[in-house]
Order: sequence, then C-alpha cells, then structure tokens
Amino acid sequence: MNPLFSLLYLLLPLLTVSALVYSFRHGQGSLLSRKVLLLTTGPGLLMLVAFYSLAIHMNSQLGGWPKFNGERGLPQQVITHADVAQWLFTIIILLAAFGMPLLIGAFSLAPKLRAKLVYPAFCGAACWLCLFLTALAPSGFLLWWWD
Repeated sequence: MNPLFSLLYLLLPLLTVSALVYSFRHGQGSLLSRKVLLLTTGPGLLMLVAFYSLAIHMNSQLGGWPKFNGERGLPQQVITHADVAQWLFTIIILLAAFGMPLLIGAFSLAPKLRAKLVYPAFCGAACWLCLFLTALAPSGFLLWWWD
C-alpha cells in the first residue's frame, strides 16, 4: 500500500475526531437534537446497512460465501444489490475522506460557522466509525467485497 494513503487513512479520521472533541469541549454537543443526530449519522449508517444487508442477501442466495471473485455466478438480484451497495460505499467514503475534512476546515476557519462545527465533525465521525465496523463482517464476504 502506498505510504501516502496509509498516512491519509490515519490523519483524516484523527482530524474528524479532533473536530468532534473540540466541539464537545466547547459545549456544542448539547446542540444535537434527535433529528440532527439522525441526519448527521445517516450517511454512515446507510452505508453500513447496505453493506451488511448485501452480506446477508448473498449468504442466503448462495447458501454460504462465494468461493470466487467478481459477479460471475451470482444471481441478478445480488448483482443489483451489490452495485447499489458499492455505489453507496464509494460515495460515503469519498464524503468522509474528502468532503468532511474540507467542511471541517471551512467551519474551523470561519468564526460564525465555528459554533456549528459539531455537525460536519459528527457526520464525518459516524462515516469513519461505520467504515471501521465493516471490518467485522465474515471473512468470506470481506474477501469477495475487496476483490
């Protein structure tokens, strides 16, 4: 793996968590209502639900985990489900890796927006947490997913 990607993989979640800690230390955590909490965690949770629902769907259709790479041999419903899950996964990873750091930077630099820093920080933290939770999937599914 490229060392630059490894460094980014470590620094971007740390930036997000740092912004979240800053927000809570400055009393912004009390601004989170249930509606806002749902909206900010929604993208990460949507990715996680799509990922694990694909794993369940694939396991139930194949009677186990695939012994092959790619889509050859998969039922059309699983292929469609996989396409949707991969699209969501890609969009949300791009959001967490590039969109949230830019938003956090903009909110940090603008004094009027600094009071609302908790929102992009919470959204980014939820996206990263959900990404890390995908590592708990069964190894047979993870091998297929990442190949």
